[in-house]
Amino acid sequence: MATKKADSAEKKTKQTVKKAVKEAKKTAKKETEKKEIKKTVKKAVKKILKDTQKQVKKAEKENAAAVKMVDLIEKTLTAGKAEDVVVLDLTGKTALADYLVVATGRSPRHVTALAEQVQMRLKKTGVPAQLEGEDVGDWVIVDAGDVIVHVFHPETRDLYRIEELWGGETPRRAK
Repeated sequence: MATKKADSAEKKTKQTVKKAVKEAKKTAKKETEKKEIKKTVKKAVKKILKDTQKQVKKAEKENAAAVKMVDLIEKTLTAGKAEDVVVLDLTGKTALADYLVVATGRSPRHVTALAEQVQMRLKKTGVPAQLEGEDVGDWVIVDAGDVIVHVFHPETRDLYRIEELWGGETPRRAK
């Protein structure tokens, strides 16, 4: 009987040891899987951060180019005797453009000439620019991609007040 008890105890011990080994293996496997998952996540996060940094640098370069373009446009309009030149930063407000430049010419001919001068200066720097509305001369648009220029006749600018659509103020003219 003592042998049976000893055999039974030995059998229980073996079963307990087997269970413990099995549990230890499961735990070890889970730990290994956790480590693998952590490594994979770390790699993915590093890749995402690296890609994000590249996108930020690219956006900063593009914005710097747009700022240079705005400076060139402002100088061109000022040299052409444009009045009430206003620059609106649209970054984050729309995908349409980063900047909006609005100016006034004294006559339809002056409005058209200002827009053509802006287009010519941009093309000299390698920026393609399209004109719209130059045949009438009340409102001419120069589309340069990241920067859109609106050159108005005074009455047309007062009528549409385009700056106010984007949160700017239309300069008030003395009457």
